[in-house]
Amino acid sequence: MAILGGWITSTISASTLNSAAKSSSVFVETFLEPYVQDLPADGAMTTERMVRLDGLLADTPLGERLISVKVWRTDGTVIYSTNRDLIGRQFNTTDVRRAASGEIVASYDALDNREGATERATGLPLIEIYAPLRAQDGEIVAVGEYYEHAPWFAEELERARLATWAVVGATTAGMIGILFLLVARGSSVIASQRSQLDHRIAEADLMAAQNENLREAADKARLDASEANEQLLARIGADLHDGPIQMLSLLTLRLSAQQEQADDDQDEPGAGGALIAQDVLRELRTISAGLVLPEIDSIDLRGALQLAVLRHEGLTGTKIAVSFGKLPRSSSLPLKTCAYRVVQEALSNAYKHAGDVHTEVRATVSKNRLYITVSDCGPGMPDGERSASAREQLGLAGIRNRINALKGEFSIEPRQGGGTCIGVVLPLN
Repeated sequence: MAILGGWITSTISASTLNSAAKSSSVFVETFLEPYVQDLPADGAMTTERMVRLDGLLADTPLGERLISVKVWRTDGTVIYSTNRDLIGRQFNTTDVRRAASGEIVASYDALDNREGATERATGLPLIEIYAPLRAQDGEIVAVGEYYEHAPWFAEELERARLATWAVVGATTAGMIGILFLLVARGSSVIASQRSQLDHRIAEADLMAAQNENLREAADKARLDASEANEQLLARIGADLHDGPIQMLSLLTLRLSAQQEQADDDQDEPGAGGALIAQDVLRELRTISAGLVLPEIDSIDLRGALQLAVLRHEGLTGTKIAVSFGKLPRSSSLPLKTCAYRVVQEALSNAYKHAGDVHTEVRATVSKNRLYITVSDCGPGMPDGERSASAREQLGLAGIRNRINALKGEFSIEPRQGGGTCIGVVLPLN
């Protein structure tokens, strides 16, 4: 805005000065041009004409306004001046050349030329004007120069400067006010949007915390359900052992005693009942032993898997191949329980469907996940057999439920070369 104000002030000053210069051409044509008509060949002005010009400027209102007057030849030689010392001297001045080309040249307080030393010494506000002087045929034969005392111009210029700066200042203040309002409005909008965004972020954080709490509650519920299931199985196993198994044991003893006392003709029915009771008792003991979970809290993951294999070997009299990689020494109880039950159920299914064939249990850890595979070389598990046996269906469903509770993965696929492969993936955490 300061640059704009300076430019406007300069423009107004130049415009006012040009107006003054144009009005002065009337003076030049009226008062000076008659004295440069019919100049001699050397271009000098006669003494008579000089005296007449001096009289025109002396003790007149015009003389009060004009501080000095000069008449120049077009080559820069002074042929008349109120300061007689300058007459006949030649100066190299651009303003004379411009005026000799037909231009009116005006300046204010620019007395920096050599020929203007006298005027400069007055210390007055002066307008310096150069104007072309023409002969009757229109040819420029000389240049007139005069210095006008112009306090009015200084006052007018100061008023224009003050008015310009007032307008510029008011415009600047208005623009600053508008910018302030825009910035304030923008800041208010930004603050409102930031507040809304913070509120939404807080709501999102609260919702995320609630979701995390729900997830933790769901995980805890799954683990609690798995633990409750183990407790239920343990109670069922204990009830079978303390109830039906004890009664069948007593029945078996009595049938065996009756068989020893009977005659050979009466032995056969008793012997058949004793054998059936022994088979039922053995089956119930196997079921009861499978339902009761051993104490695996104090052993590591490898020990839990080995325990499942050893108990199966003890119950079935078979030999299971094992291949365990590097397993973690510290694992959660739900993970060890799930791994134990998966191996237990998978070996039980393999034995029921494949019999005493080569069966292998593998366990490895990769990328914080436990991989368990149980494979056999039997004939596989046909769909008809799987759907015909409620026990197997419940066993596989139990495996899936345990794995889902720990967010694991379960698969059962035919094995290449014959047999079945059960695969389980469990997260260690």
